[in-house]
Amino acid sequence: MNTGKAVLLSAAIVAAMLGAVGGGLYLLDRRIKQAGGHTMTVPLPGGEAGKTGAPRGAKASASRCGQDDGDDCLAKAALAPAAPALERSRRAVARIALEPMAADELKASKVGGRAYWAAGREYPRDPQGRPMSLLAQIDLAAAPKMPGYPERGLLQFFISGDDYYGAALDAADRGDRMRALAQQKGFRVAYWADASAPALAPPAGAASDRLPFDPAKPRRMTFAADYESIGNSDVEANEVLGGDPAELAERYLREHPQAKDSPEELTDQVADYLDRGGHKLGGHPQFTQSDPRESGDRRVLLFQLDSDDEMMWGDSGIANFFIDPDDLARADFSRVSYHWDCY
Repeated sequence: MNTGKAVLLSAAIVAAMLGAVGGGLYLLDRRIKQAGGHTMTVPLPGGEAGKTGAPRGAKASASRCGQDDGDDCLAKAALAPAAPALERSRRAVARIALEPMAADELKASKVGGRAYWAAGREYPRDPQGRPMSLLAQIDLAAAPKMPGYPERGLLQFFISGDDYYGAALDAADRGDRMRALAQQKGFRVAYWADASAPALAPPAGAASDRLPFDPAKPRRMTFAADYESIGNSDVEANEVLGGDPAELAERYLREHPQAKDSPEELTDQVADYLDRGGHKLGGHPQFTQSDPRESGDRRVLLFQLDSDDEMMWGDSGIANFFIDPDDLARADFSRVSYHWDCY
């Protein structure tokens, strides 16, 4: 080996050694920063931990968000000024997972299938006299205990197979939206405190092509208790957050120029973090368009069904049922408002 090649080889070996040492120091430094800069999980009542919408404690910074901190790190940092308000907005929620049923069970918690209906009572029908279809049935004794909800009995949601799946969306656009959406003509919410009476054979409802789901393929509900803060599409969101989420994201980036995300990217991260979609009892609602309630409306989310592989509300929409807390405490479901929207 000539002298020139030997020199070049020695230099390459030294450079490689320095690079390895430097890389190790960089990883060590990064791990130390991550250990000291992670956001704390906010403890929930009963020892549970959930997604509250913002971190607690010291103000997070962009430099503390590493590859192992998850996609929510910058969103939490941008929402840090609103952390106390978000924590105050938390509500109990029973998240619902749906799975196929091998055989329909009359009194099970489910989407679709046959409804329990006591003999001698008039079955729910639409204004044209057509039987409504069971959208969902919930055995409250089998669900997590929810503040204000009855602790037992069957809660049922029926809809008709018209163009709007039984929701009075046209009437809602011509006046008091929530009052119009509470006219239970194309839908019905029923509650059985005691479901021990003999049941009648429910009549067939609308065909599956007139509904957002196939009633002949019931899916069983399983529940998970949790808590969640207000979502990004709630009518009260800007007031609770102290500004529009997009403005909070832009403000954070102005104060942290070292962050590499664009305003659009961080706005999307904040929106995803504050998304309150999914199937659930209670909690906060999510909308694809806008909240039908006006600011100050007392109604809270009773029940929500989202679109999934087996259910489609228009174009990937979401359906919500709202109730006044006083009505809920009385187990009076006669004034529930039913709304859905889609892209």
